[in-house]
Amino acid sequence: MRFDFVPFFNPGENIPWNRVVKMMREQTQLAEQADFTTVWLTEHHFAHNGYLNAPPNPIMMSCDLAAHSKKIRVGQAPIVLPDWHPLRVAEDIALLDNMTEGRVDFGAARGINERVTLQFNIEADRRDNEKSYRLFIESLDIILKAWTQTAFTHKGEFYEFPVPGWKETNRFLMPLEEEYHNKDGEYSAMYVHPRPYQQPHPPVWLMSNAPHTYKMAAEKGFNVIGMSSPPNKLLSCWDAYCSVDSVNGKTLKRGDGVGVCVVIYVAETMEEADKTIRPAINGYYEYLSGSRPEGGWTRKAYLDDDAEPTDEDLNGEWFDFLMKYDLIWVGTADYVAEKIEKYRQLIDLKHIMLLQQFPGIDYQKILKSMTLFSEKVIPKFGADGN
Repeated sequence: MRFDFVPFFNPGENIPWNRVVKMMREQTQLAEQADFTTVWLTEHHFAHNGYLNAPPNPIMMSCDLAAHSKKIRVGQAPIVLPDWHPLRVAEDIALLDNMTEGRVDFGAARGINERVTLQFNIEADRRDNEKSYRLFIESLDIILKAWTQTAFTHKGEFYEFPVPGWKETNRFLMPLEEEYHNKDGEYSAMYVHPRPYQQPHPPVWLMSNAPHTYKMAAEKGFNVIGMSSPPNKLLSCWDAYCSVDSVNGKTLKRGDGVGVCVVIYVAETMEEADKTIRPAINGYYEYLSGSRPEGGWTRKAYLDDDAEPTDEDLNGEWFDFLMKYDLIWVGTADYVAEKIEKYRQLIDLKHIMLLQQFPGIDYQKILKSMTLFSEKVIPKFGADGN
């Protein structure tokens, strides 16, 4: 079983960022000792209210955590590609891959509709769903080409590289290399450096819960991580992934190349876990549901398409609803282990990303939960950590 995690960053409260960084280092070192495979860093911006007060730059944060650890991999969950210049991402991730000597998992997604996008790229406005998706796909294509083409060129809907019109005049560089210049000296192809340490490039992970994305990812040789969902919803995604004959030359079995991100908290007793986490979960999921006013994250959207939620499901506390349908795993080590085993039996679960975003929770309780998970849950399954 592969175990990854997203560090707790004190959502809901603006605390000094030097303290946040130290907390993330401490959690990463604890996870490394327990043989977690990857620490994943999310990307969020402009958190005046403290919510989603995550690193605005997951690449820089990955670099810091890699420098304060020895073997754990570092990933981004995700880099929101439409908000970045794709050549910068290609350069920065390749440089990070070399700095860590191959400890990078490259996570990418389009992101959700929020106030951030327009501040970086007017073309990325996710109120135009189809356009922002095309921009995401083109950006990802550019990054992969930049990593693998010696003489890189691209012409698409949003970008053209090299930008036409530049002619080299530096006499020191004469005669010009024909691979990168036309006969009249115009810059016609690019060399993007550094090349990644991992060949042909770091593993690519998409973040999605849409079956068509899973199928596309498998066809391109990517991996996918989705948020926790009922087994049937996960199976629809995983079976779409497995419908592709092979990925990177490997014949697929269900559960290969995919993972699930699950909110997990471990305490000594069920009562303690409930008392500690219930108010945090209620507040956090109210915040999440409010971010999708069109209904994308309503309670019914978390269930199977043909499921009919009860009045209690719709009107009770978020904590009770999520626990009822195993969408969060909050309890003793034995309880959490039972949930992992259930999903391993039902859908061949092989990869878990542990999520710990609990507003208002004392940081020491996060460390205690991670310790209990590491000492009493992971040993029941074995870890794939490097």
